[in-house]
Amino acid sequence: MQHAQLRYVFFVAWSYQELLSRTAGERFSVDELFDIERRYSTRLIRSVETLEGSGISGWTKYQADQRPIVRASTIYWTALRSWGMASPVGGLGDPPTETQLRGLWPRLVSREDGDDGRTINADLFEGMPGAPAGWRNKTGKLDFALRKVEAQYLRRLWETAGTGGTRPLLSRLTEAGVTTESLWSPAVRRVATESDRNALTLAERAAAVACIARAAHSALIERKRNKDRGLEDHRHTDALPVLVEKHRDAALALDVAALRTETHIDARLVAFVETVVEWVRERRPLDTIADALTTRERDLKDVRAYLVNEQRRRDWRKGIAAPLDYRWPVVRDMIECVRDVS
Repeated sequence: MQHAQLRYVFFVAWSYQELLSRTAGERFSVDELFDIERRYSTRLIRSVETLEGSGISGWTKYQADQRPIVRASTIYWTALRSWGMASPVGGLGDPPTETQLRGLWPRLVSREDGDDGRTINADLFEGMPGAPAGWRNKTGKLDFALRKVEAQYLRRLWETAGTGGTRPLLSRLTEAGVTTESLWSPAVRRVATESDRNALTLAERAAAVACIARAAHSALIERKRNKDRGLEDHRHTDALPVLVEKHRDAALALDVAALRTETHIDARLVAFVETVVEWVRERRPLDTIADALTTRERDLKDVRAYLVNEQRRRDWRKGIAAPLDYRWPVVRDMIECVRDVS
């Protein structure tokens, strides 16, 4: 599950603030957090005309009166931590993970000796704009439109979220108003630091390898599906050599060791990437990489892997493979959203 709407970071933060105000000193209540998320999600659902593509997390489950498998609070917590929205609490030096926060929950409260033993709750999100009027209501319009104070707050956070006093690339792009179609455009590289530019080069080359692996995977599924159902589809098979040639140079230029150092990917993924690169380098037939792709998909999906599950292949539909975009369209929308309001 991935980010879709920027204002969710506030919905999640306000939910935790509300929960703390109710349960300070008690054990963390997942059920109560679910209830808060269901309440604001229901209001969001009622405020849009079309749910498909609305970015409302878990709307299909909520409509069926079920709980989403992955909550919005889990999806967006990483952003709250990495952007510095969440405060270090409970003696931690850094903002807590979701798991850490729940373990610390009973201790996020203190009592002063004076003032009749007044209770003080920890400030989970120091300096964050407060929830809008009527936040705890069960009905009423609620949408993803940022208030000006929220956009300005995010802009300040992004400016200071880097390490070593270096402004992060997200902030640089926002201040420069860079919302180009491609993450690899010269406009992005112009505002990036040298370190960022090196990372972008590495990412672009890794994206090329991923595109070729995806294309080969799709061609293999298409071939198996043709055999399963007596079809004569060749869309992905025909696209494969074109994509390999288009992205070959970038894929072969990938420094796999540097990629592992930068991203900490595990040894099995390193071996798979190296296998794909060698397959491209030696211009081998599709069959020669079938085992590696099957093993990789089975490791990730087990019996649900398309290459080993004929039942799943029946309804398989896939567009032509493209390089990874690292959710750049989402980031671009975030930048535009913040700039438009602030």
